[in-house]
Amino acid sequence: MSARARLRKVLWKWVAPVAGLAALGLALFLFFHEPADKSYRLRGTAGSPLGTRHRLAISLEGDLARRHISLEPVPSQGSEESLDMVNRHEVDVALVRGALNPAGRPNVRQVATLQVEPMHLLVKKELYHDASASLTALRGKTVDLEEVGSGTHALAVAILEFVGLRPRDQDPAGGYVPLSLDRKQLFEEQDPARLPDAVFLVASLPSSTSAFLASRHGYRLVSLPFAEAFALGSLARPEGPEASPVVQGRVQAVTIPPFTYGVEPPVPEQPLPTLGTRLLLVAHKDVPASVAYRLIEAAYAADFGRIMHPPLDPKLMDLPPEFPWHAGALLYQRRNAPLLSGDAVNSLRQWVMIFGAAASGLFVLWQWNKERHRVSRNKGFNAYIACVTRIEERVLEAMRGKPLDVAELVAMRDELCRLKTKALDECAREELAGKELLPGFLAQVHDVRDAVTRLILRHEAAEEPAVAPSL
Repeated sequence: MSARARLRKVLWKWVAPVAGLAALGLALFLFFHEPADKSYRLRGTAGSPLGTRHRLAISLEGDLARRHISLEPVPSQGSEESLDMVNRHEVDVALVRGALNPAGRPNVRQVATLQVEPMHLLVKKELYHDASASLTALRGKTVDLEEVGSGTHALAVAILEFVGLRPRDQDPAGGYVPLSLDRKQLFEEQDPARLPDAVFLVASLPSSTSAFLASRHGYRLVSLPFAEAFALGSLARPEGPEASPVVQGRVQAVTIPPFTYGVEPPVPEQPLPTLGTRLLLVAHKDVPASVAYRLIEAAYAADFGRIMHPPLDPKLMDLPPEFPWHAGALLYQRRNAPLLSGDAVNSLRQWVMIFGAAASGLFVLWQWNKERHRVSRNKGFNAYIACVTRIEERVLEAMRGKPLDVAELVAMRDELCRLKTKALDECAREELAGKELLPGFLAQVHDVRDAVTRLILRHEAAEEPAVAPSL
């Protein structure tokens, strides 16, 4: 047997079945294996640790953890500072108030659109009647606008300017006295006389700061019923980096339900119209799309979404964005498109891999089994040839001087006939492969049988008695 034939035999006997089984094993592994999601650690900010927005971010941690994302909280003074931190990539993600000017923040991308946060204007109870009639009652009063750098500060200044009020340094005769207190100062101040006359703040419902001021110090909520007119004011303002930090056109009307912050007395007494802005989840543009996708899933998950009122609806992602969409947000928006869904593409790719591995493994095993059967059938044919060859060798020995008796020769001839008949019968039933060997086998049988017949005739001629010649 040549080296090539031996190599082919080894390949089909050992390598082929091993390769086929390995391919099937790979297919089973791909089918049952669920690769673990890569874990990510993000730095995020949601403003002051004492604010409602920070508590919302904390409530998001459980849903993020189930998606292999951990969040390291970083405090900030407010949405303006948070956006700048994201733009500089000092943090990866942030919960910020909407309606802020995106100019000068090219690296910020919007990940998700969340609920509307209403503006709260709380005043001391002795100022409530006058302030409810007209906000001009705030002239000469101390007004807390939150810290500079917060979204509330920018929006509160814009609202006061809209109703004709300016800070005292710009209007000494009738201006208000601006204050920039943080939440901690409001919570820790014990002397009501040292508290501001009015407090502006933007927060999701219910606001812990509003609840504290209403219950502890008797503050009352004042309506801001001019949201539509305020939004139209953006048409008269310039755009670009030098424009107002507030995009008034993105402010919308919202209502604070009665009794939200008190029952006796009711705070507010009835549905309170005010204006509000969307809460946005933003991220740096370099945050991976897959991570942003998981952030959106967590934001709309049941545990986090039920905290909101009304509950969050993924249809909010269909609203026009205030910042350019993040790549992960675009992927989330296309999740239900059958031909464009990233999940569908990944699933199809996985099934193609599984099918390819299984098909190749089954094909290799089929070919191996086919070759094995062919070899086993050829072994049967070769066995017939080997039997004829052994008879032929005994005949050749007899011709060289090792005579056989007639009975042995007759038995050989009968055996040749039996082998021929059996081989032809098995070939007819296709139990033997290698039909190309059949003509050579038959020729060999005929040659050996003729030689045996000649030996038998020679023995018979030698044993006949000599006949005497007639006289």
